[in-house]
Formats: sequence, structure tokens, C-alpha cells
Amino acid sequence: METIQQLAIPLKQSQIDAAIDFAIEIWGRWESKEFEQLRMAFPNPLDAVSIKAIVLNVLYGTNIIAIAQVADRVERVLKANQWTGPDLVEQLVNEIRGVTKRSNYSFAAKYAHFFIDSSLPILDWFAERRLRAHLGRQMQSKDPRRYHKFTEDIQTLKRVAGLNCNCAELDSYLWVAGEYWYWKDHPKYSISSDLKQPFENIQSNPTAEPSLAALLGIGTEEAI
Repeated sequence: METIQQLAIPLKQSQIDAAIDFAIEIWGRWESKEFEQLRMAFPNPLDAVSIKAIVLNVLYGTNIIAIAQVADRVERVLKANQWTGPDLVEQLVNEIRGVTKRSNYSFAAKYAHFFIDSSLPILDWFAERRLRAHLGRQMQSKDPRRYHKFTEDIQTLKRVAGLNCNCAELDSYLWVAGEYWYWKDHPKYSISSDLKQPFENIQSNPTAEPSLAALLGIGTEEAI
């Protein structure tokens, strides 16, 4: 008999839909217009790599100081044209490490998603944390490569939860929910300025932020 898989913390499609609504309420859209403009102006992944890297670094606060050198490494990987899928992100991380001496997964994944392949999930620490919470220990991928593990866990979550969404829409949920539940346990943590007021509002009155409440599952069995 096949074992029925269940999430450690349930997740519904309605929470993903609410995340999209919440993003539009806060930012007017669920993706930065600057990225859309850059893709339209420079559709080829090899075009304007430095400009794309600088804009991403500023807007997402990925905190890379030697961004011009990092952009050169990104361009080197793209010119080699040997990697696709999760392997591309892992190779970007390996190349960028030669400049920053760090594993800049957040920057590499975001760059790959926004400017190379939109089917690649957006990795950040809060998304990873919320993803692990939903899956529990047993369903998490055992792949030692961080981005490969992340993409496999994303697919598992979508399959088990029966979600019908793309990776950007799922990230809208994972990032906001991940940041909220971390902030709730660590109220002195300096959260995103865009999220601070809605988070504080919902603490005192969940009905004040209906989209955020629906996203988080507050007042339902999902609020764990």
C-alpha cells in the first residue's frame, strides 16, 4: 500500500493566491518593474550583465561589494553555456565565490530566475526556512547541494499540497510567511520596512490585514 504523504504544516492554494494579492497591495505588483524593463531592453541573457547585476544587488540588498567583478564571473558562466537548470545556479555560486569568498546563493538564484530562466525558484533564507517547516524532516531532499535540495523540496511541496502556481508566486508566499513567523518569534529582528507595518497591524487585529491573514492562514488550522 502506498503511503499517503502529509505536510508537517498544511498549505492551501488559497494562501498562494492571497500572497499574490498581498504583494500587489504592498508593491503594486509581485515583481519589480525594473526587472521587466531590463528584460525588455536586453532580452539576451548575455546583454547588459553588469547593469542587471547592479540593479539586482541594489533592489534586493544582496550586499555584494565587488559587484562589477561578480558580473564578470556571471558573464563567464553564461558564455560557457554548459549548464542549465539547478546546475546553472550552482555554477554561478562556484564562480562568484572566487570573488566574494562566500556562497552567494541568494544573488545567484535571483539573477538566474529574473534574467535567465524564470522557472528556476528564487532562493532566500526565509523561503528555505518556511519550506522546511512545511515539509518536516522526513520529506526534505537529502541532496547536499543547497540549490538542488531547494528545488527538489519546492517540487515536493507543490506536489503534496496540490498547488497550481509558478515558482515566483510560491516565493511570494514562502518569503512573506517565512519572514513573518521568524519575526513573531524574534520581535527585535529588523524586518523589511515594507512588511513591518502590516506585521504589526495583524498582531493587534488580524482583520486589519485580510490578505496577509489569508496568506498566513491565521484563524485557520494552517496558523502554526
